[in-house]
Amino acid sequence: MKTKLFILMLVLMSAGAWATDYLVEDGDEFGVLSLRDYDTFLMTGGEGHDLGLGGWSSGIIEDTDPIDIPETAGGVWEITTAAYSELTINGGEFYEIVVGQESTLNLHGGDIFGSLMVDHTTAWVNIYGYGFNNDPFGGSPLTGFWADDTAFSINLVDDTISTYDQIVFHTVPEPATMILLGLGGLLVRKLKQ
Repeated sequence: MKTKLFILMLVLMSAGAWATDYLVEDGDEFGVLSLRDYDTFLMTGGEGHDLGLGGWSSGIIEDTDPIDIPETAGGVWEITTAAYSELTINGGEFYEIVVGQESTLNLHGGDIFGSLMVDHTTAWVNIYGYGFNNDPFGGSPLTGFWADDTAFSINLVDDTISTYDQIVFHTVPEPATMILLGLGGLLVRKLKQ
């Protein structure tokens, strides 16, 4: 029994043994970066051309360098997710994002200048914000506000499936609402004294 347990522990520990942790910071840049086999990715600045996530990989993008359209520099130009990967974007600038089979994209912030496309029914996009204005049949972009009060506008591409069916909207309280709730709580506390 001890031998079987030891072998099981070795197998479980080796599952991520070949994984690579990538860090992209201010001033860094990458051309094509493909994550696989439990690789992780953290971007706090810098720029890249093509980022692909697949094979149980995960990533967080906190920020990027600003995109310079004529120079095709800055930000990340193309992101593709697939194969049980998960990407969380909190800020930065992007041109095109394609969310593929069995993957998840969590959007908390950032600017998407080109388009967002969900190309498979087993892919999901979670958008965290408020004031969403989305008319799936009007052809206008999805608009709203991130939690920090920054406005966004995203062009959604409908291909073989309805991209809107794959988006889950998570409404977060507006910053002013949170301040008023806090002040109300202080007032109630003061009145109780």
